[in-house]
Amino acid sequence: MKELKQNPVSMKVKIKHLEKLKFEGINSDGQKVLMDGKPPFGDGEYPSPVEMLLMALGGCTAMDVISILTKKRLEVKEFQVEVEGVRRNTHPKIFTHIKIFYKFKGNLPQKAVEQAIKLSMEKYCSISAMLKTAATIEWDYIIET
Repeated sequence: MKELKQNPVSMKVKIKHLEKLKFEGINSDGQKVLMDGKPPFGDGEYPSPVEMLLMALGGCTAMDVISILTKKRLEVKEFQVEVEGVRRNTHPKIFTHIKIFYKFKGNLPQKAVEQAIKLSMEKYCSISAMLKTAATIEWDYIIET
């Protein structure tokens, strides 16, 4: 296999088989994550690769949103993102519909929150940009004071 030439925007990770369907993902800095398949083939001890894809989407947009709100000097007391995906019944079982729900606590202006989410979903989050070529992605939010 021909290796890609490294440039500032290229990444490389390794996936190491541990046992059964347990794998260890290792990035170029040596940081690790564990993955597992669901029973009966795996033990379900760690998130599956597909669940990690939803986590990656949630993490990507969460980092964007919190960064944007922080730059606006807004105080977010609590913040979390929930991501739910619906997959096709046939192989490959790609996501066809994804819903992202943002939960905020703090005295946050609705306009600023919506703008931060839109910027993430329409401009900055590379994972949502890739996934929306195959799936419909919807989002909603709630702000509690």
